Amino acid sequence: MEIFDFPKTHEMQKDEIEVLDKQRQEFKLIGRTKKAPGHTMFSFNLKTGEIKVADIQQCKSIDYITRKPLANAKIVIEKDCIYRQALNKKNFVKRLIREGIRVNL
Repeated sequence: MEIFDFPKTHEMQKDEIEVLDKQRQEFKLIGRTKKAPGHTMFSFNLKTGEIKVADIQQCKSIDYITRKPLANAKIVIEKDCIYRQALNKKNFVKRLIREGIRVNL
């Protein structure tokens, strides 16, 4: 049983297939990291070369089974940025250079 009324691919023309493929978006989990005690999450914009502390969004919820509060933290991901944890800004720059990313200060 089909939920959506999409026409079959053999019934479509090439232009219709391209439009349909553009409408579908896939989301992939890039990675997760555990928070290291005493470290700060920094972001580096690859185009502008800007280094700043990453914006973190706190989400609070309740586990219905155990009735205990849960706290989750998510990073607000920006375009063309990479994120790493470091003790301070100087160590963050060292890590970027070690990975082969050119940093202009």
